[in-house]
Amino acid sequence: MSKGTILVTGGTGFLGAHIISQLLEKGYTVRATARSTSKLESIFRKATAEQLQVVEVPTLTSDHSAALKGIDALIHSASPTYVKGVSGQELYSGAYDGTMALVKQAIAAGVKKIIVTRTFVNLFDADFQAAFGTRVLTEKDFGSVTPETIDIKNDGMRVYQEAKTLADKALWELSRSNLDVDFTVLLPPAIFGPQLSPLTSSLGSLSTNGFVKMLFAPEYPPIPIGHMIDVRDAARAHVLALSTPPVPTRDKRFIIHNGNFQWKDVAAMIRSKKPDLASRLPKETSVPGPQTSAPMDTTFAKEVLGMKTYIPQEETFLATVDVVFEWEKKFGSKV
Repeated sequence: MSKGTILVTGGTGFLGAHIISQLLEKGYTVRATARSTSKLESIFRKATAEQLQVVEVPTLTSDHSAALKGIDALIHSASPTYVKGVSGQELYSGAYDGTMALVKQAIAAGVKKIIVTRTFVNLFDADFQAAFGTRVLTEKDFGSVTPETIDIKNDGMRVYQEAKTLADKALWELSRSNLDVDFTVLLPPAIFGPQLSPLTSSLGSLSTNGFVKMLFAPEYPPIPIGHMIDVRDAARAHVLALSTPPVPTRDKRFIIHNGNFQWKDVAAMIRSKKPDLASRLPKETSVPGPQTSAPMDTTFAKEVLGMKTYIPQEETFLATVDVVFEWEKKFGSKV
């Protein structure tokens, strides 16, 4: 017997596919949205029509009313992708307008449990200064952006970060007038690990695993992220959130994070575990640029959500290397 029907947005995404996989393993019925139903069905060929229902939704701002009917919970993991050529308006529409419209549609449809994936960049301003600092960041931290200060003509990454932060703030404002709805927001950092989502010739299909792809170069790439989590752990947090009851007087906003890392250490580990790749990594004398390093308090996620253990970083990065070389093998382009 099914544990309930869960709507998952972004089902073909790096994180979304893992969320669906774990929900199916736990005995939930999944209704998943995707721009391509055939792409999603190709990931889960063994799932029956009773286990996995696929709904085609063209864009993040599309009407989800039909998909929301009769579900027990919503997991909104879909997100606009920040790549060259995507305008600030598109990023804002997907990250803010799409999120808020979907959540309001869910409330109108009577959904009582709503889980939304945001990002750890919601914890600080777009200048990222706090991310490189020494102050411990907690789930109570927010970037200072307001609807009046965001400028969609800014750099795309800034618009992406600020739109996600604004939506995070707006969700909690909405929760104050909908006390019968159980809200959860999850804040993962950079996500790495094995992929279920299909690889294509587009580098974008690697998602954030593409950061590790960039490591195979004479010099370290300018990737300033130093906080990480395995995609399987990020998905597990979403599944755990389904059975986590409301917390009186506290917003269920969780930092899920498996510690900081240095690209130099990742390269050294790859040299040790896969010595045949050593010549393709940055020179040992090469020095990587600065990476985000602020300490993050995950106590709330540990005590309430149950995120007490994480997959070892070495396992995560080795799995990511496997994905990178699977991509290279399929598309004949060296990283």
